[in-house]
Amino acid sequence: MWKKTIPLLLAFLLIAAFIAIPASAAPEVADLQVDQTRMKDWKELTLRCDLIVVGLTDERHQRFPTTKRVPSGRLVNYVQTVQIERVIKGSAPSRVQLLSTGVEPLPDASDPANLSYPGPLGEGQYLLFLKKVNRTDLYSIVGLWQGVYPLYEGKTVSLRGQGFAELNQRTIRQVENKLRNVQR
Repeated sequence: MWKKTIPLLLAFLLIAAFIAIPASAAPEVADLQVDQTRMKDWKELTLRCDLIVVGLTDERHQRFPTTKRVPSGRLVNYVQTVQIERVIKGSAPSRVQLLSTGVEPLPDASDPANLSYPGPLGEGQYLLFLKKVNRTDLYSIVGLWQGVYPLYEGKTVSLRGQGFAELNQRTIRQVENKLRNVQR
C-alpha cells in the first residue's frame, strides 16, 4: 500500500507547489530597484514616462527594508499613495502607488545619498513624471528628482540643481502646452 501512496503524495505536493508559486509571480517590494537613470533634458523626461500627472500625497507610506546598504545606512523601499487630480499623459486610475527608495537612518541634508535615494515625498501637490515598475502595479518617478515638481501657488517649482528650468514656474496649462509638442 505504501508503494502506491508515496508516489501519489509526491505528485500531489509537486502539483501544489507549481500552483502556489506561479512563474510570473510579482517580486517582493523589498527586492525592487528604482531606476536611477538621469535624463538629459525635459523632452527625454517626457518621452521616458508612462504617466504625467498632477497629484496629492500625504506623509503616510509603507516601508520595506532591503538587504542593501550604502555608506550612509540601509536602503529602504517605500510605497505611498498619490491621489491623481489630473492626467497630462497616459491613463491612470484615481490613485497610483508610488515606489521610492531612501536611506535609514535619514542622512544629513548635505549627504549626496539623498540625490540617489530620495525616499517618500512629503505631503503636498506635485507634477510627477512616472514610469510603471515592471511586473508590478507600482510606479516610480522618472529621473528621480528630475521628475518631481512641487506646485506652489499654482506654479511648478524646479528643485534646485535637479529639475529642468523649462518646467519651472509654469502653470499646469503651460506645462500641458509645452509637453504636447513632444512626440514619440
